[in-house]
Amino acid sequence: MAFREIDDDLWEIVQRHLPPQKPHIGRPRRDPRHLFNGVLYVLTTGCVWSDVPEQYGTKSTVHRYHLELCERGAYQAIFLDLLRSGYEFRKGEAGRCASGELRPPVH
Repeated sequence: MAFREIDDDLWEIVQRHLPPQKPHIGRPRRDPRHLFNGVLYVLTTGCVWSDVPEQYGTKSTVHRYHLELCERGAYQAIFLDLLRSGYEFRKGEAGRCASGELRPPVH
């Protein structure tokens, strides 16, 4: 399955539900959009975490970010916000939102 990074409109919704940046102690965390695209890359392509492209961060950083999003319930909040914003999902599409099969709202 082809992977496409999330666009700016979708990012506006997603970023509201991401954890805040860590304090500036030690090495700064990678850009949240890169990390989120790394998570989506793994979930969309079905590859293992060790195959995440370097442009999204190290495999361990991207995986830890995914676990943090799971623990915080961010995926559920993002999904619900997308539905409230008018995005449409067909059964089985939730895991493919980054591949272009998520239909944006019609305005």
